[in-house]
Amino acid sequence: LILFSKPSLAADYEWDSVVGAVAEVGEPSPHWFTVRGRHIGYLIDGDSAEVQGTMTLSLFSPALAPQISRDRFYSYGSFYTRTYYGERTDVVLSFDAKTMAPVAEVEIPPKSAGIGHSGMIGLIDSRFIGVWNITPAMSVSIVDTRANSFVGEIFTPGCAAVYPIGRGFLMPCGDGSLQYVALNADGTEASRTRSTEFFEIDVDPVFDYAVPTSDGWLFMSMDGQVFEAELNGSEVLISEPWSILEGEAEGSEWRIGGRQPFAYNAERNLLFTLMHEGGGQETFEDPGTEVWAFDTGTRKRGYRLALPEEEPGSGVQVTPDAAPILMVAPAESDVLRIYDANTGHLLREMAEMSGGLIQNLGG
Repeated sequence: LILFSKPSLAADYEWDSVVGAVAEVGEPSPHWFTVRGRHIGYLIDGDSAEVQGTMTLSLFSPALAPQISRDRFYSYGSFYTRTYYGERTDVVLSFDAKTMAPVAEVEIPPKSAGIGHSGMIGLIDSRFIGVWNITPAMSVSIVDTRANSFVGEIFTPGCAAVYPIGRGFLMPCGDGSLQYVALNADGTEASRTRSTEFFEIDVDPVFDYAVPTSDGWLFMSMDGQVFEAELNGSEVLISEPWSILEGEAEGSEWRIGGRQPFAYNAERNLLFTLMHEGGGQETFEDPGTEVWAFDTGTRKRGYRLALPEEEPGSGVQVTPDAAPILMVAPAESDVLRIYDANTGHLLREMAEMSGGLIQNLGG
């Protein structure tokens, strides 16, 4: 967050290297979150609906990986010598969480997926950053955040994303399984295992997007089946599924969708899904006209929240605390909406906030 202490300060520096006074943000609460705009990461206080700071990202930075215990935010991006073309350099970026200023960068192979969501980057074992690559070959680049060094590339054919668990990460794979890659203490690959096949990719595939639970990760299929994945040693365990459409009238055409289609609060066992009516699986990225709230303990829907007709949602997120707020990112407007997650009551709105991905500071 760059502030000028007096109007004349900018004139004391070269045009392309302006240096100003750096302000520090306050102590974050559980209701602080980030929104990734086109090439900006916004730090927002959800209780006041005010921006606390900004981070300058690349045009190809899908998400952040927060580590507030070390006062750090991590991201990655691709930079071209001619902005959109030219020689490409990919780096993992480190930002000071107090000042939002970049403090380090580590070059990685120019293969990172500059698309997608929070599953494209993961903080593993509080030390290593994993970045998912597609060229179209799939792999994961590992960076050691303590040594600020590139560890190496782990090849993961047919498997996408980086979902940290233990000293390793999970990846959904094209054969209908989850793969677990365990790391050594130095960040190199130690071993890999796969779960049993639990979905059919040509019948009802799971989203490559997942959200953390108390003990693992929650995955959902395009037809609304809910799965939880955990580790038992190195064994990947998949729960029996349940359907968010259970009890819906026969012929119901409600479908889950959006760029960030669901969110979970483990403290209250609350699951939120963006829903739209009509269409088949090909509408999986269509914006939601409603948010459905579920209790994962009872597997029952608590309420349906209708979004304004002119403001469907492209993403949904919920804070991790016992009194959570629910954030809905806009698909077609620039109004981010903040609700009481327990009741669905609208608390406040943020205009001119058309960014896509919303993330908690816990990840």
